[in-house]
Amino acid sequence: MLINTYRQKEQLFRQLQKELQELEARDDLKKELEFKSAIEEVMARFDKTERELVQLFSNESAAATGDEPKTRRKRTARKYKNPNTGEIIEVRGGRQRNYQSWIQLYGKDVVKSWAI
Repeated sequence: MLINTYRQKEQLFRQLQKELQELEARDDLKKELEFKSAIEEVMARFDKTERELVQLFSNESAAATGDEPKTRRKRTARKYKNPNTGEIIEVRGGRQRNYQSWIQLYGKDVVKSWAI
């Protein structure tokens, strides 16, 4: 019935209100809110955005050069040809299913000798 749903929601609402009051009474939350407020005041005073603030406190060398943070380079592809079947596979990093099955069947050193 609709009234049961209403009562459940009302009970949940009271429980959430109680949790909010408990959170608001905590000193660590008060300090965080005060800190956030102070930061927002400084940002408004100097007409700065959050992005500019993050840039200011991020890695100095990247901020000074204007470069993006370095990303991991892509692995170079290696090709292997199975002399028994003539099958050729391209491997980046060694996790391909065919490459792993070849290693299990023939051994790692043998498979590495098949590099093209």
